[in-house]
Amino acid sequence: MEELSDRLSECYDVSGWWPAGSEWEVMVGAILVQQTTWESVEKVLDSLKERGAMDVGAMASLPLEELQEVVRPAGFYRQKASRIKGLAIYIVQEHASDPRRLLEGDEDDRREELLAQPGIGEETADAILLFAGRRPRFIAAAYVRRLLNRLGILSSEDYGEVQRFMEAELPRDAELYVQLYALMVHHARTVCRSRPRCQACCLRDRCRFNGIAGRTDFR
Repeated sequence: MEELSDRLSECYDVSGWWPAGSEWEVMVGAILVQQTTWESVEKVLDSLKERGAMDVGAMASLPLEELQEVVRPAGFYRQKASRIKGLAIYIVQEHASDPRRLLEGDEDDRREELLAQPGIGEETADAILLFAGRRPRFIAAAYVRRLLNRLGILSSEDYGEVQRFMEAELPRDAELYVQLYALMVHHARTVCRSRPRCQACCLRDRCRFNGIAGRTDFR
């Protein structure tokens, strides 16, 4: 994995890859980005900031219909607005309006607590833990699974299996997870897409999917 990280680092600069001013902003962004692009999410986050609603208490008090209209550019706006408002109310009631308290303590317990919230699945929970809490949980997103499969490293669509594999291969370091995850997702979004741009790929000399013979093991 170190070589994969080094090769991708030579191709891309992902510093500041998930810009956020607070833990709550990461939580909101993690819900908003479900099934949409980050560009759409940024529009919603900017609108929420302009309204002074990028605050747990303000979000909990915001009328649902108003929040739905703000969230609309990110798609699935009724579900996402309900999930965000529900999480805000939960943090107000259970964590004294402090999202940081939801991220403290035993990591597995915090993950289970996040998973118990409506609309928060494994990928969203792990994104919150990693990017908001800087807890070492590797996000086994579809982009990651695609890249691992095409490189011949691991062929699996099972989220837990891929996560366990990545965490076994890497030192338990949240900042390392942030860096490698950002690199892998950026590469999968821009080059190793559903219809890959193999000629533009900086890993093509080691890629089984590209049909080039040679060693493919980045582990």
